[in-house]
Amino acid sequence: MFEEEAFPNSDHLFQQAFSAVDPVPRLLQLLKQYPTYLAVRDLVVSYTVAVEEDPSRGQFLASTLARLRDSSDAPSFGTETLSSYIDSVLADHHFKVIHGDSEVKEYGPKNTYLLDAFLSGLSLKHGLTSTPDQYAAIDHGLDAPHGSDKSEILVVGACIQLLLHGSEIVTEFAGSYRKEAKAVVKKLKDQEVAGTVRDPHAIQLLEVCDLLQKGNPWTNLVYFS
Repeated sequence: MFEEEAFPNSDHLFQQAFSAVDPVPRLLQLLKQYPTYLAVRDLVVSYTVAVEEDPSRGQFLASTLARLRDSSDAPSFGTETLSSYIDSVLADHHFKVIHGDSEVKEYGPKNTYLLDAFLSGLSLKHGLTSTPDQYAAIDHGLDAPHGSDKSEILVVGACIQLLLHGSEIVTEFAGSYRKEAKAVVKKLKDQEVAGTVRDPHAIQLLEVCDLLQKGNPWTNLVYFS
């Protein structure tokens, strides 16, 4: 993944650890052996690759990262903590890719923007990191211009984040992006009425978001294909 690996075969060893029934013991062992920022960077990248390869394990893998972060056995990194390093690396990861016309348009994990949204939603849900870029991506979907070719994918990305951890957007953690749930629901309804979303799977996702109008709690989404 990187020209400069944190340690020999770090990519392979972290990916191997994430494939275990319980990855935490092996991940802790590797981090204790190599307590560096580069090791945490490779850890986080291996996590994102594992989610991309099998999105159905996304919730489990994100919870694994959270358990690892909170472990009393987690190594220290000088004046920094494992938690702060994971936060920093993920903050530099979410929505930093420029999505051009060559991007995959299908609604699934091969779509880089939707994968970004899924990973971001997981970070919000498990308290791994939260950044203005993540909240801005939700706003871009809620306020996507009707009739634009890119609007559908922006709306779907916002729905993924909202379904994973929509309650975050109505709290003070969202800062200037904070909004009332009813305002979010109205914007989603406006997108539905405008016909911004046309793909059958994406329409189903938008309809789940619209359940908020009936007073349902913010739901959890595993992923869709």
